[in-house]
Amino acid sequence: MNRNELGRAIKAACAYLDEPRVVVFGSQAILGSYDTSELPVAAFVSREVDILPLSGITDPPSVEDKLLLLDAELGEDSPFHSHHGFYIEGIHKDVVVLPVNWEHRLVHFTVEDGSSQLYGRTGLCLDPIDLCVSKALAGRPKDREFVAALVAENIVDAAAILERIDAGIDWPPGYRADSQLRLERARSWLQHLDGHRSDNTDYDAGPDVPDVDPDAAEG
Repeated sequence: MNRNELGRAIKAACAYLDEPRVVVFGSQAILGSYDTSELPVAAFVSREVDILPLSGITDPPSVEDKLLLLDAELGEDSPFHSHHGFYIEGIHKDVVVLPVNWEHRLVHFTVEDGSSQLYGRTGLCLDPIDLCVSKALAGRPKDREFVAALVAENIVDAAAILERIDAGIDWPPGYRADSQLRLERARSWLQHLDGHRSDNTDYDAGPDVPDVDPDAAEG
């Protein structure tokens, strides 16, 4: 996926939702900060864009119908998917684990679309370190591959991810029961990753671990 496609996804989502801004979660949020020419392939290989209507934060009761609308009109196997080769998944904030104050670090990716909106349509993309925190805590093989690839290219720093984790996590209700296990696994893996970078040795995503997030919908 590339930034033009991200822009197309943002415009389509905003148009169907009749909202000027949406929040972009998942791996493709990295495109809000970097062009594909600056990124390793593992960072933009996904063809799914995870989007939350901004009203899902400002007016949570209204969000369920809007998520269903996104999935029906722009989701997997929709005509939009068939035509463009990528799709949008409506994501509820409660399926994403993020560091505290993440909403104050969102990266604005604005797309001019000729609409009546003064500043076009805007995707509020996760900050790269916040995105890596979310991926490290999810801990799936594809999440680790994503983070390890960014660290290997010096786009993010493992120590910075650890520091952001240590500053506090905004745990959704469904994740609190195993939060300590997630923290221990993420910290252990990131410390290992940071050690390899300090030694200037090659590092891959590491061995698979039991999936601690079977219901997560992040891309």
